[in-house]
Amino acid sequence: MCVYRDLEIFKINHYNLKAASIIIENSGERLKKILLEPYELLEDVDNFIEDSLIFIRNIHKNCPSIEYLSLIFSPSNEHFEEIEKLLKVCRNLKLLLLVIFDHTYEDSTYSYEEKNLKYGQELLKILINSTSNNNLKEIRFCGGCKFSLGALGEFFEKWEGRTLSIITSNYYIYEDEEYKELINKYKNNGIIKDFRCDTYTNVVNMDSKI
Repeated sequence: MCVYRDLEIFKINHYNLKAASIIIENSGERLKKILLEPYELLEDVDNFIEDSLIFIRNIHKNCPSIEYLSLIFSPSNEHFEEIEKLLKVCRNLKLLLLVIFDHTYEDSTYSYEEKNLKYGQELLKILINSTSNNNLKEIRFCGGCKFSLGALGEFFEKWEGRTLSIITSNYYIYEDEEYKELINKYKNNGIIKDFRCDTYTNVVNMDSKI
């Protein structure tokens, strides 16, 4: 088994979460950047669900110094619980990318829109519960999550961390005047530094300064 004791930056072009987890587990707890680029569609969904869960667990067990982190995951209760644990343990995080891959949308009684709003609300709740007094400066959201006006307002009101930039790949919903008014209110209050929408490719590229 190889041990990567001096590894501080880990980047792979195509996500192989099982291999990534093994490297993280043997990284010597010095990793500061984990950059995954989730461009390709998933074929083996069952393995992805389990592999992404183990991937998140290995990060909060082995990466106490992580500052830049990309996560792609299934929106299960187990995944949300592990993400909350990670955020409570990894207190040096500065930039976080969250990509939801929902493989159940064709089999659900809920509409695609309803599920995206539900997942968005859950993520915001986790962030509120676990990231006060931390170093997070930027959060990026991709995939199956959107924020209702009420959930976003509650998040801004309860956020206790640093002035925050939010980047999302979902465009149209935040062009509504009510969203613009809400975002501008918390920009003026110093809670939000920026709230932007961009292409999926740009948002997942953690080297991109949007």
